[in-house]
Amino acid sequence: MLARIEIRDFALIEQAVLEPQNGLLVISGETGAGKSILIDAIGSLLGNKLTREMIRYGQSKATVEALFIDAHKYLPQSLQADLEMEPGDELILSREVNQQGRSLCRINGRMASQSLLRQTAACLIDIHGQNDHQTIFRPDTHLKLLDRFGKTYLESASTDYKQVRITCIDLQKQLRALGSDPAERARQLDLLEYQIEEIETASLKQGEEEKLLKKQRILASLERIQDSLEGAYSLISAEQDDCVPALLAQACEHLEFPAKHIEAAKSCYEDISSIIDQLSVHASDIRDMLDKYQAQPGELERIQERLEKISKLKRKYGNSHEEIMNYLSKAIARRDQLSEGEARFSSLRKKLDQEMVILISSSITLFEARKQAAAELEKGIANQLNDLGMKGVRLSVEITHTDPSEESLNKQEYDQAAFLISANPGEPMKPLAQIASGGEASRVLLAIKTILADVDDVPVLIFDEIDTGVSGYTAGMVATKLKQISKLRQVFCITHMAQIAAYADKHLLIEKSTDGQATNTSLTELDHNGRSSELARLLSGGIADQKARELAEQLLQAAGNMDSNSLA
Repeated sequence: MLARIEIRDFALIEQAVLEPQNGLLVISGETGAGKSILIDAIGSLLGNKLTREMIRYGQSKATVEALFIDAHKYLPQSLQADLEMEPGDELILSREVNQQGRSLCRINGRMASQSLLRQTAACLIDIHGQNDHQTIFRPDTHLKLLDRFGKTYLESASTDYKQVRITCIDLQKQLRALGSDPAERARQLDLLEYQIEEIETASLKQGEEEKLLKKQRILASLERIQDSLEGAYSLISAEQDDCVPALLAQACEHLEFPAKHIEAAKSCYEDISSIIDQLSVHASDIRDMLDKYQAQPGELERIQERLEKISKLKRKYGNSHEEIMNYLSKAIARRDQLSEGEARFSSLRKKLDQEMVILISSSITLFEARKQAAAELEKGIANQLNDLGMKGVRLSVEITHTDPSEESLNKQEYDQAAFLISANPGEPMKPLAQIASGGEASRVLLAIKTILADVDDVPVLIFDEIDTGVSGYTAGMVATKLKQISKLRQVFCITHMAQIAAYADKHLLIEKSTDGQATNTSLTELDHNGRSSELARLLSGGIADQKARELAEQLLQAAGNMDSNSLA
């Protein structure tokens, strides 16, 4: 249920609040008062285009917010999970646009994509605009309308058809991956075998390149390193009389006697002795380095060759060890797939042929189910059109079918539906666009919407001047149909027909006013007297004389009596 809509700084609307409650909410007003602005504002929640030109002059942004109660009843489980909703949670949809033209969408205060907002709102609100009757002139919309009506007839057949089609598409992709040319598969296999062998024989190791580069740098400077180590060793080893340890040992001999009598001399003696020991250790370390860093014949050349091989593999298969190994894994998988060659191709070909037979059969089953739904829809529309004063009009739903083929698997549908109409007895059936007037189209659309209201789950229906092209008795029947739908759904109706407005459970007047500085559009809920005055204005074209007021009261009384009788 839609509990509240708030619109702020949207075009001429400074602030408007709607609390529709249940039943039929009618909105009326003078031409140009802002009824289309109201529809645009609500439509923005459905993802319709929102630009900075829609911001009220002098303001920084325009916002529209809607509060829904028990929204979880109308949202699919997957969408509830995406929105992190629990049963009973309120749902707030919000849309705003700022002066930079940036549009922001929020769901329950959290930023959301326009796609998610549109997907959510489409489950809750359905707007039937004043030009929507044009949509039934387009055959491409007819199959969708039929499927919406006949979903109980079609659910099983449609599910089976979609599953088989997905299987066929997958098999077709596998066949295309194998290729239909045996010679081409053989060429691919030769290339893959070469690539796999090249990588495997290289026996790459993780971190190998870094180690080789480090060793290459050492070998390139090995002669200088060895000379430096030899020089250091000769100075700190005890192999020569004039080496540092020998000189320090002589110093210790001179300090040995003073150290027995003077504490400071003793400390010097001990420190120098310790230095001699440390130098001995370092001399041993340097000797080990001299032994370790000895170039083997051709070692630098071998390292350079190995690095070049690694570099070549990186250029061909990836920029790192991980990428090369990943390429190898994919190449092996692809080789194994192609190695099955004709056997696998033949198996997939046979499987696809079998599934295509099933797909054709399931598409025919779906076609037959649609024909059944079409027959029921025809009956329902005939009854509704009869109520709407179109007793001599016949409407037929014509279904045509083509069998699926491998070349056309990308098509979603293989059936086409067309609404045909005969406006007068004895006349042949023709497409709606060739024969239906605007008034007839509006009534046909209303008949379809009345039927769909019983099967659709959308809780809020908004009719924007659905009464276009009708008058008199027919307008009263349109009102009855809208009232009938409002027993099942919340219905908003923007109208200029008093006969329809009389049936409102709540009637709002939309008005445009100015204080000389700015223009503002506002909404006012009408009491009984206000409704009577507005109905009189609608009846009289703005004069609202005594006769119009009397007729307005009669309409309100008749609508109230009919509503009471329908509820009894």
